[in-house]
Amino acid sequence: MKRSLLNFALIILGSLLYTNLFWREQLGLNALLFSLFVLIAAGWRWQEALQRREVQLLMAGTLLSALLTVWHNSFLAKATHILSFLALIGYLQEEKVRFVTFAILLGLVNVLEGPLTLLRDLRENLPHRQSWQAAARWAQLTLLPLGLGTVFALLYYHANPKFAQVFDFMWRRFSFLFEWPRLSEQVCPFVRGLFVMGAVLGASRLAPLISGVENNLPLHLERRHKRFYLSPPAMLGLKSEYRAGLITFGLLNGLIFLANIADLRYVWISYGGASPQELSQYVHEGTYLLLFAILLAMAAVIWYFRGNLNFYRDKEWLLGLAFLWLAQNAMLALSVALRNWQYVAHYGLAYKRMGVFWFLSLVLFGLFTLFQKVKGRRSLAFLLHRNGWAVFASLLLLSLVNWDLAITRYNLRADTHGEIDARFLVQEVSDKNLFLLYQHRSRLLESSLYNEESLENALHNKKAALERRRQHLSWRSWNYSDVRNEYFLTQVEKKQH
Repeated sequence: MKRSLLNFALIILGSLLYTNLFWREQLGLNALLFSLFVLIAAGWRWQEALQRREVQLLMAGTLLSALLTVWHNSFLAKATHILSFLALIGYLQEEKVRFVTFAILLGLVNVLEGPLTLLRDLRENLPHRQSWQAAARWAQLTLLPLGLGTVFALLYYHANPKFAQVFDFMWRRFSFLFEWPRLSEQVCPFVRGLFVMGAVLGASRLAPLISGVENNLPLHLERRHKRFYLSPPAMLGLKSEYRAGLITFGLLNGLIFLANIADLRYVWISYGGASPQELSQYVHEGTYLLLFAILLAMAAVIWYFRGNLNFYRDKEWLLGLAFLWLAQNAMLALSVALRNWQYVAHYGLAYKRMGVFWFLSLVLFGLFTLFQKVKGRRSLAFLLHRNGWAVFASLLLLSLVNWDLAITRYNLRADTHGEIDARFLVQEVSDKNLFLLYQHRSRLLESSLYNEESLENALHNKKAALERRRQHLSWRSWNYSDVRNEYFLTQVEKKQH
C-alpha cells in the first residue's frame, strides 16, 4: 500500500473514531483513547521526529495530561492536554521548531490546514488512465473479500442457529463501539476530526516559514559591527548608553531598596500584624501593581542588554547594578508572595490567590533566566525558549493536583480568622467538591452565613446541576472524579435514610 494512501486511510479512520468518541460527550476516557490512537499514528507517520527530545517529552506530556483528564477531569488538565496536543503537532513537522510557543502556534495553524492534507493524499492516489489495472487489483484485494465475507456471514447467520446466537452475543457485547449519531448530526464532529487528524498526519505549508523565522533568532548575542562615515565613532554612543544605564539602574536600585526596606519592616518582621483591611488593600490594590512593576523591571534589563553593550569592556559596574536590581526584584516578588499567603491565612484559598503564587514562581524563574542572559550574553530568543518550556512544565505539574478539592479541603479545615466563604465553595467551585460539602455540612453551618434551609437548598441545586450534566453522557466521558463524587453522594443518601 502506498504511504500516502495509508495516511489517507488513517485520517478517515481517526475522524470516524473522533466522531464516535466525542459526539455529545465531554472530555474524559475518550481523550485518553483518542490520544493513544493519535500517538501511534504519529509514530508511524513521523518516525524521524521520534528521535527528538522535544517530541518525546511532548508525547509523554500529551499522554500524562490525558490520564489526568480521566483522573481529575479539571479545567486545568483539559487545557494542558489541548496545549500539549498543539505543541506536539508543531514539533512533529519536517521543518524543526525550537520554541514551544512557536510550536503551539504552528499546531494551531496546522489544524486549520487539516483538510488540505486529506485532499493532497486523495489526489495522489486517484487512478490515472494508465493505472486502472492497479485500482482494479486494489478493489480485488479489499472489496471482494469484504463482500464475500458479508454474504457468507448472512448465510451462516440464517442457516445456523448456534452461529446466530454467537454473533448476537458478540454484537451485544461490542455494539457500544458503533453507536453512531444520525447522519445529519455526524457531519460537524466528523469534519472536526478531519481537521485534527489532518493536522497530526499532514505537513504544514507554514512550517518552513516559522522555521526560517526561528533561524533568525539565535540563542547567543553576536556583536554587530556598524560603519560610520559622517557620525562619531560607535564607541562614543556605546559609552553614553553605558553611562545612561549606570544612572538608570543606580536610581532604580535606590527606589526598590526603599520599597524592600518597607516590606522587610511591615511584612517580614511584623508578620501577621496587619489588619484585615490592610491585607485586603495589599492584595487587591498593591499586588497587581507590584507584579506589573517587576515585569517593567525585567523589560528594562532586556532593553539595556539587547545589543553591543554586552561586549563593552569596562561594564563591571553596570553588571553589578543590573544583578543587584534583579536580586531586589526577586526580594520584592517574595514579599508579594508573603502578603498573598497572609491573605490566604485570613480568608482561605481561591483560584486567583493560587494564580498569584503560580505567576510569582514564573516571575522568579524569569528573573533567574534574565540573570543567565546578562551573564552569558544570551539573546531574547533564549528567554523565550527557557520561559516557554517553564510555563508548559508548570501547567503540567499543576494539573497533577485537583485544585477544586484542594481549595475546598483547605478552606473547610483551616483555622481562618473570619467566616468560611461558603458561597464561593458552593457556587463558584466546580461540582467536584460536592461530596466534601455534604460531608462537612456541620462545619459550613457553624462557620458561614448559611442557615440550615439555605444550605440544603444550595447543595440540592448543585447536586441537581451535576445530575443534569451527567444525564446524557456515556462511558466515553467517564472520569474518576465524577465516579468518586457520585459514590460518596450515594453513601450520604444511604445514611440519611
